[in-house]
Order: sequence, then C-alpha cells, then structure tokens
Amino acid sequence: MSVKISRQAYAEMFGPTTGDRLRLADTGLVIEVERDFTIYGEEVKFGGGKVIRDGMGQ
Repeated sequence: MSVKISRQAYAEMFGPTTGDRLRLADTGLVIEVERDFTIYGEEVKFGGGKVIRDGMGQ
C-alpha cells in the first residue's frame, strides 16, 4: 500500500528533493536541487523523539 503526500508535506517531513528550490539564509541566493540520492521509502527522520541505530541513515 503506498501513500501519496503533497510535495510541500514531503519537504516539511524529509527536506528538499529533486526540483525543489530554496533560499540560502538571508543572502538572496536561490538554489535548485538537481539530484537526490535518497530512495523514496527509505528516508531517515531525525529528532521528534525518534531513535536511530548505529550505521543506519548515517
């Protein structure tokens, strides 16, 4: 069973991915992510009380 989420929800949960643009702090520079080597479904989430074991996602 696959779950579909919006691009905005994905970015808020896991960070930017291919095709996303973001502003670098207060410099006014805008960059676009050209490639993302993360495989969908295998993203790692840090913080929020989550635990990550040694060697996983690092």
